[in-house]
Amino acid sequence: MFTYGQVTVIDNFIDKDYQEKIKLQLLGGFDKQKKHHDSDFPWFYIEDVTAAGDEDSQHRPGLGHQYVEFDDKEKNLGGYVVSDYHDLFTPLLKKIGFTIGIRNVNVLQGRSFLQFPVKERGEVDLPHIDICDKIHIVGLYYVIDSDGDTVIYNERKESETYTIKHRVTPKQGRIVIFDGGLYHTAEQPLNNTRCIVNYNIE
Repeated sequence: MFTYGQVTVIDNFIDKDYQEKIKLQLLGGFDKQKKHHDSDFPWFYIEDVTAAGDEDSQHRPGLGHQYVEFDDKEKNLGGYVVSDYHDLFTPLLKKIGFTIGIRNVNVLQGRSFLQFPVKERGEVDLPHIDICDKIHIVGLYYVIDSDGDTVIYNERKESETYTIKHRVTPKQGRIVIFDGGLYHTAEQPLNNTRCIVNYNIE
């Protein structure tokens, strides 16, 4: 059973075939002649992957795709599916539920982010909570190996300073499951594209 404040990191959380299926769907295969990944997955431009609002912008563009949208008005109901690609992650969600002792997972929000390498290491992105005022669990799955660690803090409220509880380096097949009430953030990658799948559940 999952406990308050818990952070769990598991390598090869899903089998290699499923890992490759997710990677191929989101990033496509590598075209050696064109020297890039060839994918028809519908990524959408995000002006700043780090910001909760314009006043917080760190001006770091990236790509995203929303699978499940959180309904702010009906917080008791959870989220609603907005992408057919959500079905790809049903086995992943079932395994997360089994791992944390929840038979019927209620998905509040689901999305993927694709972040490109930056030239200089800045400060980490703004610490945040994915869904405020709602007890939830975060399942953060890494699609490929990358730099750009996920940093999870001890704090549950905004703070002038944050103390690190756990740091997780992106590795294909790795998942970090943690208490969604913990502030967390990501470092921007310097050397590799960072691709993640992020589900908020209860």
